[in-house]
Amino acid sequence: MKFTSFGLTAALAASVSGLPYVSPRDVYAAATPAARVLLGNSGQIYIADFSPATGDLKISLKEEIVGGNTWMAFAPPNLVYAVDENAAALRLFELDLKNNKLNLKTEKNASTGVVHLEFNTDKTRLVGAAYGNGTVDVWNIEDGGLELIKTIKSDAKLGPNEERQSASHPHESVLDPSGRFFAVNDLGTDSVIIIDSKDDAYEVANTLRVTAGCGPRHGVFYPHGADKATHYIVGCELTNEVLVYTVTYKDDQLAFKNIQTISSYGKDAPAKTPEEAALGEVILAPNNVDLYISNRLSGNDTDSIAHFTIADCGKLTYADTVSTGGILPRMMSFSSTAKHVFVGNQDGDLGLVALKRGTDGKLMEKPVASIKASEFGEAGFGPAFVQQIDV
Repeated sequence: MKFTSFGLTAALAASVSGLPYVSPRDVYAAATPAARVLLGNSGQIYIADFSPATGDLKISLKEEIVGGNTWMAFAPPNLVYAVDENAAALRLFELDLKNNKLNLKTEKNASTGVVHLEFNTDKTRLVGAAYGNGTVDVWNIEDGGLELIKTIKSDAKLGPNEERQSASHPHESVLDPSGRFFAVNDLGTDSVIIIDSKDDAYEVANTLRVTAGCGPRHGVFYPHGADKATHYIVGCELTNEVLVYTVTYKDDQLAFKNIQTISSYGKDAPAKTPEEAALGEVILAPNNVDLYISNRLSGNDTDSIAHFTIADCGKLTYADTVSTGGILPRMMSFSSTAKHVFVGNQDGDLGLVALKRGTDGKLMEKPVASIKASEFGEAGFGPAFVQQIDV
C-alpha cells in the first residue's frame, strides 16, 4: 500500500495507539457535509443526500403529498413553496431536516396548472406561471405568509400548432439581472411577456413575439452577475430550437433582437424521432460560458443533455452531448459549487443522476452517483423537479 506522508503518519500513530487507521479521504468525507437535494414528482416530495467526496446519493426524506409536485421554490432557512400542477393549490411547507419531516404551514388556491415559481430579488414576492390557466400569479410571501396580490392574463395571439397551441400556456417566469423585469415564456402564444415589477405594480410592459410555432418553454438571461442582461436565450419545446436575442433596456421596457437560431441537438447526437422530441430545461453555468439543454423524448435508448459554449457576442456553439441515463429529463440544475449537474428523469432506468462537470464544461458520461427510477415509484413517476437547497 502506498501512503502519503500524512497517511503514513496517521497509520503509524494508529498502530502505536491501537486505534483503527482512518484514511485522509475518510476524514475529508466525514468533514464534508452532504448536499441536500430537493425533489418532487406526482404524489411525493423528497430530500436526497449527495456526498461529492464519496459519491453517495440516497433518499433521506420522503413525504406523501397528493398532487403534481412538479416545481418548488426554497427560501432559507426552511420554507418550501410547492405547486400542484394538477390543481389550483400553492402550498407552503416548513422543512424540518432534524426530524426529517415536511410540515404543511398553509395552502392557498389561485390559478390552475402552475408549473414554475420564481422569487423576486429579496424573496418577498413569488411569481407563478400557470400553464393550465393561461395566467401568471403574483404572491406576497413576506414574513412567511402567502397572499395572492394579482393574476395577470396572457392573451397574446395563439401560435399555429392547433394541438399544442390552442390556448395560452405560460411555462416559466425568469427574473432579469436588474431585479425589475420578469420574462414569461408562453408556449401557447409564441411570446415572451415582460412584466415590470417597479413599485410593486407587476404590469405587462411589452411582449416579444418569437418564431411562430416554436413554443417557448424555458430560458435564461445572460450574463450572470451583471447589473443588466445583454442577451436572452430561450428554448423552444415544439421545434427543439434555441433562440438568442440581444437585450436593450429602453425606458420601462426590454427591447429584443434575434441574432441566432440553433438546434438543441448536435449533428453527432440527433433525435431518432424528431417529430416527438421536446426540449426541456435550459441552464447557464456561473462562468457564463457553458449552457446546457435537456432534450426529451428523442426516441433513443436514453435522452440527453446538449452542451453549448457562449462567445462574448452571446452566440452559441454546440460542444457535445451526454446521456441522462433515463427518459424525460424535465429538469436539471447545478450543485451549489457548479461542479455537478443534477438531472431528474421522469422515466427510464435512472431517476436521478449527478453528473460531474469538467474544467472545460463537459459533463462526464458516467454519473458519479445515481438513484434508480424504481425508488420513486412506478414507471413514469421519476423526479420532475431537482434542486440543491442551502440549509
